[in-house]
Amino acid sequence: NSVQTTVSLGNIAIDRRSPDYMPMVVMNDVVGGGASARLFLNLREEKGYTYGVYSDFTALRYPGPWRAGGNMRTEVTEGAMVEFFNEIRRIREEKVPAGELAESKRSIIAGFALSLEQPSRALGFAITRKLYGLPADYWDSYAAKIDAVTVADVQRVARKYLDPDRIQIAAVGDAGKIKAVLGKYGAVEIYDSNGALVPPDKF
Repeated sequence: NSVQTTVSLGNIAIDRRSPDYMPMVVMNDVVGGGASARLFLNLREEKGYTYGVYSDFTALRYPGPWRAGGNMRTEVTEGAMVEFFNEIRRIREEKVPAGELAESKRSIIAGFALSLEQPSRALGFAITRKLYGLPADYWDSYAAKIDAVTVADVQRVARKYLDPDRIQIAAVGDAGKIKAVLGKYGAVEIYDSNGALVPPDKF
């Protein structure tokens, strides 16, 4: 009887040492990196489905997931799922307008500059460089590398790492109302609140 659905969807993407890391940072920021990103503007500002929706990605020693998600009212789960996939297809199929790309890169660079004022973040950057064997000037050139990301780069990594056919979906909510919605995207498995698989004949 949950009144909302919590959705998380995504697929495995890149590791931290990938040459595609910088374009991936920019691409993700355009799609769901904050309140001015496409997912937020679409699902919250335009559709009113949710209070907030975002995307992120984890890149460590081994490839980690790119994921998107948020909480929405149960009755709009279907519409929200449609828009998630619309935005994934959009970033893959359409070139990002130059102005939108420039704004995203400015935001990333400004956020990085502010983070340098925090000793803990600066220490984290040093650890990251050491842990992954990154070049000595990695952080000195970070802003320049972000600024060098092109429209073509964004579309290339979106097509390479965001695959609608491989995306896995996890949803927590009223199974009786959202099972059919999720079934449009593949086979559905249902688990109870203790994490035990519910046999198909028991639901």
